[in-house]
Amino acid sequence: MGRREGSSPLFNTNHMQTIHGEFSFSLGKKKYQASLTLNALRLMCNAFKIPLGEIDNWLSQDPLTAVPAFAYYGVKNECARKGTDSGLPDFEQFCAQALDDQETLEAMMKAVTEALGGEADKKGGNE
Repeated sequence: MGRREGSSPLFNTNHMQTIHGEFSFSLGKKKYQASLTLNALRLMCNAFKIPLGEIDNWLSQDPLTAVPAFAYYGVKNECARKGTDSGLPDFEQFCAQALDDQETLEAMMKAVTEALGGEADKKGGNE
């Protein structure tokens, strides 16, 4: 009757141990530093009311919301760690700006992929 560690869809400890990433990006004239950690994931899940076990599904079904959300809450997390104001616009304005800038969007996608333990596409072949 007991569950194996990491087997719960709502609390996958294997997934949780792998999330970590730091990156920076510019949006408009402002530069942001993001820290994708468990706290960023917690903030994002609470804001979007998404159970932890549904993150991968959400990311694949709605990447145009999910990818900017990871970056947005990564910035909020970094500022919370430092005790500073993020200076972020509201989420809809953030998305409007981020989704209009291909370079920023690609940087966000790469950072999210790496933070979740995946590999961003590498040019030039295999490891």
